[in-house]
Amino acid sequence: MTLISAVLTLQPAEPATLPIYLGRATHAWFLDQVRSLDPALADSLHAPNQERPFTISNLLGAARLPARPEVGSLAPDRLCFLRLTSYQPALSALLEERLLPHLPETALLAGATFRVLGATTDETQHAWAGRTTEQDLLLEQTLHGQPPAGLTMRFASPTVFRSQELLLPLPLPKLVFEGLVRRWNLFAPVALPNEVVRFAEECVAISRHSLYTERVTFGGQGEHGAFPGFLGHVGYTFRVRDRYWMGLIHLLAKFSLYAGVGQRTTMGMGQARKG
Repeated sequence: MTLISAVLTLQPAEPATLPIYLGRATHAWFLDQVRSLDPALADSLHAPNQERPFTISNLLGAARLPARPEVGSLAPDRLCFLRLTSYQPALSALLEERLLPHLPETALLAGATFRVLGATTDETQHAWAGRTTEQDLLLEQTLHGQPPAGLTMRFASPTVFRSQELLLPLPLPKLVFEGLVRRWNLFAPVALPNEVVRFAEECVAISRHSLYTERVTFGGQGEHGAFPGFLGHVGYTFRVRDRYWMGLIHLLAKFSLYAGVGQRTTMGMGQARKG
């Protein structure tokens, strides 16, 4: 299973203002690109009631207006970025072989035109880019040496979980790693045991954090379509120093770069990575 995290560099064609959160627009743009290359795959990605094996970021780089923080300003001299990821074999192959080498010259997002300057999956060129395989992650995180006794995760866009019919904006270990296990086991040839969720709940604790919350609205008026999410850094520590289970938690933390965490990861929420 190839895991892809591609960062696209976009240049606004002209000055403009847009809502800060453009998750619906970036989601629609990405599916349009996939549909132009493989309509059947695009339809399967858009099918309801399923875990979607990709993430799309919000438009990154717009400057918030001081008087209206929900609005961002764009200018041609200020580059923006868009990140898209995949952890499904067919979609990863399409990205690597067809979409990323032949990106359109322009992208239209919520009425604003951007020049597409390029894309990278090289983590040395952008901290949120990456390419790996499930086998490499397993070797790196579970077989090479004793795992560190703690880890830090960065949540770069609002992140929220649905728990007991409520939206919960808290990075509780069980909620973070439960979703990552589920997403990993959808496509990875080597499934992870569900017991790792119990280990996360009982043996992983928050040791420190620097967090704040922000509400994301995807459409409608008032609270309709609004999601409260947390952003920032969270440190986790292991109460039980078991090499095997610690390795799996570190593995899942690395996987979060490609799978996202929590709700609405295909619309810009839950952008996360280890470190």
